[in-house]
Order: sequence, then C-alpha cells, then structure tokens
Amino acid sequence: MTNLLLTTLLLTQISELPATEIPLWPDQPPQFLEDAPAEIRDEHGRIRNVSVPTLIPFLAPEEQRNGMAIVICAGGGYGGHDFKTHVIYAADVFNRLGVSVIGLKYRTRPPHKLDNAGIQALTLLDAKRAMRLVRHHAKEWQLDPSRIGIAGYSAGANLTMNLAANFDRGNPNSGDPVERLSSRPDFAVGCATWHWRKKESPFRFPKDAPPVYLVHATNDGINGGAPIELPRQIKHDLETLGVPVRMDEFDVGAHGVGNLIPQRVKHGFPPAKWPQLLLSWLDEAMPKPRD
Repeated sequence: MTNLLLTTLLLTQISELPATEIPLWPDQPPQFLEDAPAEIRDEHGRIRNVSVPTLIPFLAPEEQRNGMAIVICAGGGYGGHDFKTHVIYAADVFNRLGVSVIGLKYRTRPPHKLDNAGIQALTLLDAKRAMRLVRHHAKEWQLDPSRIGIAGYSAGANLTMNLAANFDRGNPNSGDPVERLSSRPDFAVGCATWHWRKKESPFRFPKDAPPVYLVHATNDGINGGAPIELPRQIKHDLETLGVPVRMDEFDVGAHGVGNLIPQRVKHGFPPAKWPQLLLSWLDEAMPKPRD
C-alpha cells in the first residue's frame, strides 16, 4: 500500500495531521523565504509559520470516487490554518459523497512579513499552482480535470475568491508541464468569506469566472468575523456578469457557519448541509462529467 493511500484511508477516521505532503513546486517556491523558522503544528490541528506550500490529498474511496475534487483552503486570517476543522472534517463529509478533498497548505504571515496586498499576491501563486498540480495528478488520482473546484473558509475564502477572479489558462510555452495547465477552478466556494472585516468586495471577476457558491450567516460580523454585505456584493457582481452564483444564508453559525464539525453533521445542523446543497446546485451550474 502506498504512503498516499495509507494516509488517505487513515485520515478519514482520525483527526491527526498527515505525514505525507506534496510540495507545490519540486524545488524552492517562487519568493522563497530563506532561513524561515520551523513550521508549527499544535494538538488542535492548527498549523502556523508556513513557508513551504504543499498539497495534502484526501481521496474518496476508489469504489465511491465520482471524479470531482475540491481544493480546500483553511481559514486563519492568513496567519495560520485551522486545518483539522476546515480540511479534515470537510474531507470526512465529502469523501462519503464520492468527492475527493485536497488540502492546500498555503503560505502564511509570519514568517512572511507582508502587508495585506502582499500576502494575497503570494498566496495567489500557491492557489494557482495547486489547481495546476491537482490537474496534473488527475489521471493518477482518478479525477476529472474539468470538475476540480476550490473552497475556502474565512481567509481561505478570501484566497478562493482571489483565484476565481485572477486565474489564468496556463503557459503553453513553459518547460514545466504543470505550468502549461489552467489554474481556473471549475467552481469556487466561499464559506464565511472575509476581507479584513470589510463590507466592500475588492474582487473584480471576469465574465468567464467559474460558478460560485457562497455560504454565510446573518449573525456573522457582529463581534468580529465577516459582514454579510461582502458575499452579497460578490453575488450581485457575478449576477451582473451572468456568472452562475448561489448564496445560502443561515441565521445561525456566525463566522463558523461552514464548519463541518462531526456533531453538527450528525445532528443535522442546518449550515452543515451545505455540501449536499453545493452538489445539487453544481448539477445545474456545471456540465455533466465527460463520458
């Protein structure tokens, strides 16, 4: 049994972070930070001080795998990743639905000393490369390269919307086969989408932006978090462009509205049903899988 498969099987049952990771770049990533301090992982499944971005695959069981995959960006204010709550819990739910989850461990500050625009630009490089790399592995992982989306929580949703607005189609002249592939996600999901607690959207989407699904709580942004005006503006902007978009609003959940905590899933907490709502909507918003 391969290390990747063993890791995948174990992590749908336990909450420990995996040992197997795939670097986004085979060598140093662009804008590599020399002499960065060591990455920190705590007992709660949170990760800080990320200077080397990686992918961590949680593939759905082979007999259930439907070809769809979601790259998930955990939240943490660009200062860390709440990896257990946002990636591992999501993988447990989506894997049961036949959907593979790929955790993106993007770079954070610290150790990077960047302003808000700088950390967005740096992590956009990571998100673009992640989409290309998952497509590069699509055949090996039994995925449909035309059904690979991205989802994020809070700051991870900020990164998700940044990619949905600023993807590219790849560089056909690159000597790196990964860089020849498109970084456009086939769909994008924002849970509690955040932009430093601002109400105005900074994202300027193109007309060929991917379908976007938004999950937000009406009681978010009251004591921190993310005001609901932000995703509402995103929805309006996409509708104006004719891009498929859906927004589900809930009166409970606050800034953790999208968290798929096992107890919430088990007891039918309304916001915890968003994976099923997403997949039902995507059946209409996206083309069917290739034959």
